[in-house]
Amino acid sequence: MKHLPPLPVLQAFEAAARLGSFSRAAAERNLTPGAVSRHIQALEHWYGKALFTRNGPHVALTPEGQALRDRLGEPMQALYDALVPVADTRRETPLSLFTLPSIAESLILPHLGDFRDRHPHIRLSLSTQYAMMSLPPALPVVAVRFGVFDEAGLTVHRSAEETHLAVAAPDWIARHGTDPAGWPSREMLRHTDTAWPARLGKVRLRPEGLEVNDALLLLSAARRGRGVAWTRRRLAEADLRAGTLQAMPGLEQPSGRFYALVYRSELATHPAVVAFRDWFLPCLNGRLAPEP
Repeated sequence: MKHLPPLPVLQAFEAAARLGSFSRAAAERNLTPGAVSRHIQALEHWYGKALFTRNGPHVALTPEGQALRDRLGEPMQALYDALVPVADTRRETPLSLFTLPSIAESLILPHLGDFRDRHPHIRLSLSTQYAMMSLPPALPVVAVRFGVFDEAGLTVHRSAEETHLAVAAPDWIARHGTDPAGWPSREMLRHTDTAWPARLGKVRLRPEGLEVNDALLLLSAARRGRGVAWTRRRLAEADLRAGTLQAMPGLEQPSGRFYALVYRSELATHPAVVAFRDWFLPCLNGRLAPEP
């Protein structure tokens, strides 16, 4: 029987495949890029096929490499679970959550007290970032994302399609009205990743207002009367309920995008991941009211 490759070789391959970079895999594994490259070469020699294509510093999985990565996921997780048993429910269990500030503010923080009450043994760590970060292996990690992303190796739970709408402060609407034809183009606030539609009704739009890359700052600018914002309905719901922002009637449009809870497929039975999934899906689908 052919001897299996050493575990560090498999770990180096998994990291390089997940991160798409030998240097990033080296940093994660506390190795040099040369050591990672040698591990990959040893695995390719053992496997008898090229697992990566190399173009200078850039690497990509070959079809054989992708197939190996897919097959290794569950066995690597099972090995980790065997050596580091999951703590029982009487002990504190860590769980990391990756998401954006706007999603944390609108979908997670309004309900977080309920999660703590139901699962006091889970120590939740919330990390906010804009990069579409790969989920690390073995560690109990979930992410809540918006839009379209690479779903390879992930279990994905989607919300219903999100809608976009135009919102502004009541005093701004009193000055400029709800008809896009009367809006000053320099007061049409813009989000870097959420462009205004080319038209609203019969009006062709030419937004020239402040551009920001943070959805919460966009809403804050609108709340302060700096202009009208094109935003996601779920982000604006708290302001709409409070009356600090008002929606322009008849101007809501489907976005073609959705929110999603994602995690590595091999973590689908991890107790902390299961607990968060079962708690969060009603939030994701708008079936859990915010806490007072």
